[in-house]
Amino acid sequence: MKVLNLSLSTRLFIAVSLVLTAFLGLSAFSLNNAFQSSAESEQKKRLKNYVYTLLTAAELDKEGELIMSHDLAEPKFSIPNSGLYAQITNEGRIIWQSPSAIGHFLVLPFDPGPSQEQFNVVDIDAGITLQNLSFGIVWETDTGEEIHYTINVAEDMSNLQEKTAEFQRSLWYWLGGTGLMLLIAQWLILRWSLRPLHDAAVDLHAIETGEHRRLNDQYPNELRQLTNNINALLDHEESRRLRYKNSLADLAHSLKTPLSVFRGELENSHDLNDIKQTGHEQLDRISTLVDYQLQRASTEGKSSLLAPVSLGEIIYKIISSLDKVYLSKTIQTQCEIERDAYIHADEGDMYELLGNILENAYKYCHSQVHVIVHTVNDMIVIRVEDDGSGIPMRAEGFVIKRGHRIDTQAEGQGLGLAIVSDIIMAYEGNINLERGHLGGARFVIELPRH
Repeated sequence: MKVLNLSLSTRLFIAVSLVLTAFLGLSAFSLNNAFQSSAESEQKKRLKNYVYTLLTAAELDKEGELIMSHDLAEPKFSIPNSGLYAQITNEGRIIWQSPSAIGHFLVLPFDPGPSQEQFNVVDIDAGITLQNLSFGIVWETDTGEEIHYTINVAEDMSNLQEKTAEFQRSLWYWLGGTGLMLLIAQWLILRWSLRPLHDAAVDLHAIETGEHRRLNDQYPNELRQLTNNINALLDHEESRRLRYKNSLADLAHSLKTPLSVFRGELENSHDLNDIKQTGHEQLDRISTLVDYQLQRASTEGKSSLLAPVSLGEIIYKIISSLDKVYLSKTIQTQCEIERDAYIHADEGDMYELLGNILENAYKYCHSQVHVIVHTVNDMIVIRVEDDGSGIPMRAEGFVIKRGHRIDTQAEGQGLGLAIVSDIIMAYEGNINLERGHLGGARFVIELPRH
């Protein structure tokens, strides 16, 4: 089944319209039933009052015959075809019938019993429907004889039906008008409420066409987290594209030197062994350059969208591996790592960063390596030091310098620390090189947690 591709505002408007229609329909049904029940109840009360009116106008003569006054309190009983009819019967025999029933074949032989009442709907000639009330009475004569009578009072239901129809017309008129006004108001409210989503879609289209670089900050609080994450993703992607671009430019620049050296050797040297040795040296250098620039380009960089990783877990895994590699040096490693040392970063970047720093410490230490990780506000501070001879004074400032190229690295300190510097720069952190308490080099790295 194919799902209709409807906009969010259209779906909400349809849903609201259906709910509002159902609500108004149920309201109309309930109000109509309430009105009909009220009108029928009112009619039954009115019929009871008519019964009491007839009782006040009735009396027995000396012979025990029922006599009705010609001057009834309700004039409709005296007007032919008025819609209000009355009969008094005795054991099914009609004793008296109101003048209003002249011209109608009116038979209302209902007998509910003494002091009992009964309501019935009766159809008479010409398709007239009546609501009838039968009320049983017992009349005691002067001689003590009891005579049973039944008073039947019937009223034409057309008046009730007309009132009900008129009420229904008014009800649907007002409910329909109210529903239409509510739908218009709801449509305006939906447009106003969904306006930020529309603005976000417009801004995204502007980003696709290159008119804007990121979403603006004028969004409601409910959308602020979403738009901030989208902006963070856009900034992250832009940073990655810039790193790819810079890495390609640096790679192209770096390859010029080894290629020039190899070309010069081919042109100026006639010794095949010299050419072969120079070729191997420059190919190794080119391979190192390519590896470095690929690693530099693949660095994820700072992004709040990345899942948090545990630095302590990464450090312990790296140390476990290095202990096996440098088993012959019997290195004593001391770690002080906070329990909540988590950072939103790519796990591969953290392995590359900490792996290079720790391998450097293991490589140049004598027997001790200290690792300290703690948090300061929103920053994670990592200190790694060893008891080796340290990095020469002439190379300290250069080793941690950002933006350098591998072809200008000092001998023996190039690729690993260059990658470290690039990763820290991508995460907007800092790195410093100091003389540690153990006598060797101490690297101090600061990285934002988010």
